[in-house]
Amino acid sequence: MTTAPTGSGPSPVNAPARAARPTRPPGERRLLGGLMANTAVLYAAYGAVPAVLLANLVADVDPDSKSTSLGIISAIGAFGAMLANPIAGALSDRTHGRFGRRAPWMAGGALLGGLSLVAVGAGNNLLWIGVAWTLAQIFLNGLQAPLTAVVPDRTPAHRRGFFSSAVGLAQMVGVTAGTAVAAAFAHALGLGFAVFGVLVIAGTAVFLLLNREPAAAAPAGEAFRWKAFLTGFWVSPRRHPDFAWAFLGRFLLVLGYYCVSAYQLYVLDDYLGLTRDRANDLVPLLSLAMLPGLIVMIVVSGPWSDRVGRRKPFVFAASIGMAVALVLPLALRSEASMFAYAVLAGGAFGMYMAVDTALMTQVLPRPDDAAKDMGVLNIANALPQALAPAVAAGVIGAAGGYRALFVTAIVLVILGAFSILPIRAVR
Repeated sequence: MTTAPTGSGPSPVNAPARAARPTRPPGERRLLGGLMANTAVLYAAYGAVPAVLLANLVADVDPDSKSTSLGIISAIGAFGAMLANPIAGALSDRTHGRFGRRAPWMAGGALLGGLSLVAVGAGNNLLWIGVAWTLAQIFLNGLQAPLTAVVPDRTPAHRRGFFSSAVGLAQMVGVTAGTAVAAAFAHALGLGFAVFGVLVIAGTAVFLLLNREPAAAAPAGEAFRWKAFLTGFWVSPRRHPDFAWAFLGRFLLVLGYYCVSAYQLYVLDDYLGLTRDRANDLVPLLSLAMLPGLIVMIVVSGPWSDRVGRRKPFVFAASIGMAVALVLPLALRSEASMFAYAVLAGGAFGMYMAVDTALMTQVLPRPDDAAKDMGVLNIANALPQALAPAVAAGVIGAAGGYRALFVTAIVLVILGAFSILPIRAVR
């Protein structure tokens, strides 16, 4: 039994303000830790496979046309990713039962995606590699869509900047660690693919077991119709311009960044003229060089944007910072310039990932379709990453080299920066 405070206690004037202070929901720390761990292992696979494992595997199988072959395989995988992410999100929105809406899709996507990664590493011809990687892209994006929806599903609006920052940190630490670890498997590619496949399965299983989703009732409203379901993926730019601008801004920046990042091994090999062994040795060092600025900006930017109530200035500044980073290896072709690029790009991308997800949650057209709409927005994240090698191969082939690739990347990220400015619902 409690009694009212007297005398020396807080004054009644202060009591309403304290009562109005937002409280953290129970289990938040466990949810945050699980979400970060699951995100980290997923993005470790995203960092390890395209930039290191797949690039080395394609170079071994088809050394004379490695750039073109990697581009084609990546483009096919990108198409699968583009379809899988929003479809899995939309289907999870409409899933009901004792295991909840998201958990069944996350479990299935992780299991099948992990097994597909193992299959990629077993390939010894381009057809096998292309089919297996496409399946891996489909299933991993089937995991990513409901995983992304956990933030709008289970966190209050006033904590989303913090959660966005934490998830952004997990993404970039995962990519960085995945790239660094993958370089150790440059001469044991099959084992490397298997390791990351198992990590995705295990990371998702741990998240689901420690953060059990409550049972979901059947969604209210009209009965499910395939036509309405498929047409629902179209979000009219005229009716929802903020959503369209946010999509475009993310798509352009991520494409510009990954055009260089996904071809990092070939940049070191062909642009700097290093041997493949030396290039593989530098890949993890460049990844580690990104970490200090990455971690600092992710930790600082998300909570800072919550305090000031603004998102757009952070996203714009991060995009311009990325453009400046890309200028360095263009201006000076050396290992030192690549390290300078890595340091600056780490800070810029850290700020971007910390705040951009929070911005995205504030421009969703329909709160009831959060996972589907986040899945559509995730196309602007997943598709450029998968498509970047194909775009890079086209630019290198058409324009005659890697300098044109850096120029293209700079233009893309600058356009991405200015695409954020017309958004009106978010400051």
